[in-house]
Parts: sequence; C-alpha cells; structure tokens
Amino acid sequence: MKGLKLGSTVVACSLFFASPVFASETQSTKVVEDPGVYAEVIALLEREAASQLTRHLQERGELRQVSVSIRLDMKTRSMKISFGPGYLPGPEGSYDELFLIPMASTLRFYAEKSGLDVNDIDFLFDGKALEEYYPEDLAVPPQVRAKSTHTSALISASHGYISLHPSREWKFQRPAPLGVQEDTLSPAYGDELQGLIEQRSGLTVHRARSRSTELHPESGKPWEHMSSRYHLKALFPERTDMWNEYPNSPESAREKDEDIRARPNYANHLGVDVMLSLHTNGSDSASVRGAEVYYHREKPQDKPLADSILCGMREVIHALPGYESFPVRAESVAEGHGENRIGTMPSVIVETAYHSNPEDVAALQDPVFRSAAMKGVEKGYRLWATGKSCEPLTLAPIADVEIPTQSAREIELG
Repeated sequence: MKGLKLGSTVVACSLFFASPVFASETQSTKVVEDPGVYAEVIALLEREAASQLTRHLQERGELRQVSVSIRLDMKTRSMKISFGPGYLPGPEGSYDELFLIPMASTLRFYAEKSGLDVNDIDFLFDGKALEEYYPEDLAVPPQVRAKSTHTSALISASHGYISLHPSREWKFQRPAPLGVQEDTLSPAYGDELQGLIEQRSGLTVHRARSRSTELHPESGKPWEHMSSRYHLKALFPERTDMWNEYPNSPESAREKDEDIRARPNYANHLGVDVMLSLHTNGSDSASVRGAEVYYHREKPQDKPLADSILCGMREVIHALPGYESFPVRAESVAEGHGENRIGTMPSVIVETAYHSNPEDVAALQDPVFRSAAMKGVEKGYRLWATGKSCEPLTLAPIADVEIPTQSAREIELG
C-alpha cells in the first residue's frame, strides 16, 4: 500500500505544478478574476481530496468511493470540504484527525499556490459537521476563567511509543519518511521551550512525557521515548479515566487515541494556565513546508495566543542567517484537534516544521533553528500573557546627538 500511496501522490503533484492554471506570486489574483480557471482549480482540489480519501480507506481495508465537493468563500478565506455518504470518522482513530488535518494542510498549500487565499478549512460529512454526530464527545468543556498572572504551563512534546493490540507490538505513532522521527525529536524542543519559559516568564513548567533515560519496564524502551499515556499511567495508576479512556475499543491502535486525550486530561488535572503542544507536521506532498500554529475552532478566544506565537517565531527565525525566508504562516489556523479541545485553559498546537519536506528536515535537526523557534514561541506567549501585542521589530536611524565631554543626556527613542 505504501507503493500505491507514493505513486498516487506523484501523479497528483504533477497535475498541480505542471498545470498552467496555477498562478505565480505576481499573478495571485488571476484565479479569482477568471471564473473558468477558478472552477478548474476547484476541480483539481476535489480530485486530490478524493484520491487521498480513497487511499486512506484502502489502507483500512475499505474498498469504496466517496464523493467529495469543495466550496471556497474568498471573503472569509475559508474552504469547506464535503464528503458524501460512506465516510464518517468516529471516536476510534480520534475522528481521523491525523488524516484530515494533514489533508487540509496539503489542500491549503495547493490552493494558495494557485492564487486562492485560504486559511481555515472545515469538513462536512453527508452535510453535517462531526460535532453534530457526536455532540457530547466533541463538546468543548467549560473554560476556566483566565488569571491576570500566570504561574504554570504544560508543555506536551509530540507522541511516543504505544502498544498495538492484541499483538503488544511497540510502535512510534508518527512516520519518519525522511529519517526524522517526530516522537524522539520534539522532546528536545520541549526542553528548550521549558528553559525559556522558566527563565523569562517565571512559570512552573510541567511535561506531559517523561524525560528519563531509564528503561520503561513493560516495553524495555527508554522512558523518554514513551507516550504521555504511559508516563501518566506510572504517575496516577488509579486514574484510568486520565490515560485509559478506550479499554474496550476493538481498534489495534486504540492507545494512540488514549494518548491524544491523556495530554489535555493531565493539563486539566494540574490546573495549568496554558498548554503548549509541540509537534512536527507531515504531508503526502514533499512541497508543503513551514511553521504553523493551530487553535481549536470552537475556542476562538485562543486565536490571539496562536497568532502571537506565530509572530514571535517569524521575528526570531527570520533574524537567523540562512533562515530569512523560512516559511512561517501569517495567521493561525482553526482546526479540530482533540489535544487543544479538551483542555479547559488556552491551548494551542505549534507545528514547528514539516518532517516530510527535505529543507524543513534539515532545519529541524539544526540546534540553532531549534533555539530560535522556541525563543519565538516563548516570546509570543509572554507578550500575549502580559497583554502586549507582537509587532515586527523595526530599526530606525538615530539622529546625531552632541554630548559635551564628561556629561550625560537622556535621549528618547521612538
């Protein structure tokens, strides 16, 4: 199936980037002005979405075709992807968020390459959102009232080993198409961010995963490579509601779903003031790249935090020699991750770069980039937490000032 997936992806990419339909940066309004070209781009996006869904269903052993239609609203810069009957994600597999959200990233990338400015993407299933099918499970819990001064944070860095059922085989949760394993890479980003937040923001920082190099007795793997689920199982063996929410699920990878929920469950247990989740992103297309930040679409109050973090990352990363043009998204994206839905505090997901893009992979392995990216996250958080806006740093020349010898003078800089 991997060979089929790769082959299909290459065909799709060639359609997008060889086609004269797609506009260059200097022709970004061509598609909007030309209804015929606009319709052709929409058709290509629909074909790509349908192809991805067919491959996804085949990998699950389901051989069927599901219709896909796409509508764009250029005023709100949003895309609505509608699936016909035959596909409805459920609680098992965390409502397919590890498939649907990467699909959204890829389609957003293709749309923007064509000159269509798209930010937020919503999915409909036979005409209804997932929240209409699962209103209780997908409801956003009541949010705690924000404190004027923050004292604590939870940093959740990536995934980690889970046990498959019934084989009890231990597997990392994320693929490593170019040799970078997100499950083991992101915790180092968490270490960097923890030090910065403790030093500069003065918070007590909790971690969702263990950083111990000792061996986890059940798996024989280092504790630092284990998922949050196992870290919390060791800390709170009696709190199965925190880390073992699907004990009767028939899904082989049910612990992946439990792990996604365990992280915000832990944040709620701690009562922290903010939850910052660190990940690397992935896409079927090796062309998609850059830093992105997500907030939950049902928690719009978290968007200012997400936008401030992006602003901080953009400023610090772009100040690095060699990274002046590293892609950092201009605006945060509304999505439906369980990880930032369940938390009762402001919760955002920072996707530092794409582990499926060669240039991003090189950056992810660069400690200088890692430091800059996390400095940007901390700065963006700190400005937001203190009620300050993140503004691009600009330098202006200082007028000549004459100061007599052995004297001093105060100068106001604008």
